[in-house]
Amino acid sequence: MDVRIGVATDREAVIRYLLMAGEGLFEHLFEDVYPGLTTTDALGVAVGDADSPYHFENAYLVENEGEVTGCLIAFPAEQIGLPEIAYSVIPRDRLDPVLPLFTTHVPNSFYINTLAVDEAARGQGVGGLLLDFAAELAMSTGRDSLTLHAWGDNAPALSLYRAKGFECVERFSIPASPWLRHTGPMLLLQRPLG
Repeated sequence: MDVRIGVATDREAVIRYLLMAGEGLFEHLFEDVYPGLTTTDALGVAVGDADSPYHFENAYLVENEGEVTGCLIAFPAEQIGLPEIAYSVIPRDRLDPVLPLFTTHVPNSFYINTLAVDEAARGQGVGGLLLDFAAELAMSTGRDSLTLHAWGDNAPALSLYRAKGFECVERFSIPASPWLRHTGPMLLLQRPLG
């Protein structure tokens, strides 16, 4: 397995992994909020925008025998947020319940926004490889911890994160939505780096 940085031709793969890791979050935010705009369209704009933390160059992809099997999108936690236009496009009843995901961060941490592994590749060490890679990136940029948000009822993900040294530093409730695949609570997890 090799980890490589995303390139422009990975745009569709990065969008697919964002949707996978988002567990319905992006659909909750964007689906049917603007005539003709799909969730995939909205993510496509972000993945193609060099100023966006979701830009394909912030994506690290695992390849195994020429197939992309996992994706990590990570960046300094201070970059967490939504573009200003999102606040005028997304209805408040959709945005407000999930706003802590875009406003809560741990200073001087490296934030893992997306960690997703193809179902067929799960249990083969791809997720652990990406977390170790994120730790190396964080330390190379002088960050003192890794952070991420995870659903409190996502047992497989929490098992991996705990095995890699993550602990809960904050939790908040997110109301149920027809798009969200989990019922929470949402946890902010942190792993100190030494």
